[in-house]
Amino acid sequence: MTARRLVNVVLVAVVLVAIVGLYRLTPTRKDIQQPVAVKGVVGKPVKTPRFELTVEGVQLSKKLRVPRTTPDRDTLSDFVVVSAVVKATREPIHLQKVEIRTSDGITYLGANRSGLKQVDLTGFEFAPDIPARGSFVVEMPAYQLPGAILLVTEKSIFTALEPQATVPLGVEKDQLDALRKDVAIFTTASDL
Repeated sequence: MTARRLVNVVLVAVVLVAIVGLYRLTPTRKDIQQPVAVKGVVGKPVKTPRFELTVEGVQLSKKLRVPRTTPDRDTLSDFVVVSAVVKATREPIHLQKVEIRTSDGITYLGANRSGLKQVDLTGFEFAPDIPARGSFVVEMPAYQLPGAILLVTEKSIFTALEPQATVPLGVEKDQLDALRKDVAIFTTASDL
């Protein structure tokens, strides 16, 4: 093999490796359409450009008591009730998309039970600079909660490049029993 032919083979190999490398580094459609994660921790405000979210705590229960309604709601899995404080920063907003993503990548949407939308934080209109306290509710198995992350986005659709408050709930497996209540008391959203 001549030196020229060897150089050509090496150059072709380098170009092929570069093409494969660029292909793997190129963002996919899913990557481009994802919300932008704004990371936070429990107990401290997560500051997105349009709202601030402070997760205060978590309760678990098979029963959920919603104020001014009867009877208590039951579930075959568990109600995860996340208490939080939210403040709009620019203009009035609604938080329309609440999810919990587990450590193994399964995503559970906020509970869509009758009557919840009128009292939880997803049905509340946040006025600028006026904090409101309330709860989010997600139905999911409690054993999935360790390592789970709360995801809150203002819009439910067209979320490409929208800010998403991303808060690891910090629940460990040995804490599940302490978080469990006979009946989770749901906090109605209200201004502070």
